[in-house]
Amino acid sequence: MKTPVSVYVTTVPETTWVRWLPNALPAAGYTTLKNSDDTPIDVTRIKSPDYQRITVYQTVVDSESSKMVKVDKFTIPAKGRFALVPGKYHLMFEKPTRLITPGDNARVIFFLSNGKVFKTRMPVRTSPELH
Repeated sequence: MKTPVSVYVTTVPETTWVRWLPNALPAAGYTTLKNSDDTPIDVTRIKSPDYQRITVYQTVVDSESSKMVKVDKFTIPAKGRFALVPGKYHLMFEKPTRLITPGDNARVIFFLSNGKVFKTRMPVRTSPELH
């Protein structure tokens, strides 16, 4: 049985990209997810046919250092947004299943707490300025 696709979750396209790194190094990805529904939606898992693993990390800064902390889920508020942006939250794309180069698109599936999925393509670039 096919998982239903959410009509409420979308991305802000200009915020959506994956940083390309050579030699299949782990790569950070960023996007802003919008929820047009009247109820909050949790993202509980993320997968891609192009990477073996995608993990969500939050950058936590204290007075002496910063560190990345793994996040198991996050919530997109009702009628709101959740931003995965440098210095706050990001996706970590690990172990590509094919050769990924700048100009490609990483296919990403967000699994949602309401039993649906949101599918998107994230452009792969060397830096955010290269559109």
